[in-house]
Amino acid sequence: MGKDRHDSHRQSLELRGGLRGVTVYARRMSQEMFERGLEKRRAVMGAEFVERAFAGGEDAFGADFQRFLTEYAWGAVWGRGGLTDRERHMVTIGILAALGREKELAGHLRATANTGVSERDLSDVLHQVAVYAGVPAALSAVKAAQDILKGAPAGEQPKE
Repeated sequence: MGKDRHDSHRQSLELRGGLRGVTVYARRMSQEMFERGLEKRRAVMGAEFVERAFAGGEDAFGADFQRFLTEYAWGAVWGRGGLTDRERHMVTIGILAALGREKELAGHLRATANTGVSERDLSDVLHQVAVYAGVPAALSAVKAAQDILKGAPAGEQPKE
């Protein structure tokens, strides 16, 4: 940073209350992003899912991680423009399927109605996964999707 820019930045900090002002501003922005993320996370995954996720973070470690996920994954990434929630959900499902993250994939598969992802969309996404990430990854995801679409928990056989 050049001297003039550095001086300008320093003067700007002084006008806003110095580093204390910056800290207060950052906390406020962090809280706003968390609240935006919480709203988005509930809209996509459902309020019940989100409440269970936060209940699972019973200790400070877990609670801090849930806040991080909500603020950055849901507030910053899911909350940004460009893609619709439907499009972003299809990308997420494809990535989770490709990585073999079956538990997280199952949660997102259950939430597809919240974002308008259709069975046809899922089929198309999983065909992409088969081509670019491999058939075994896609087959596991197809099985999970079939279970969930039949109303059974992923990985369990539906009761006939």
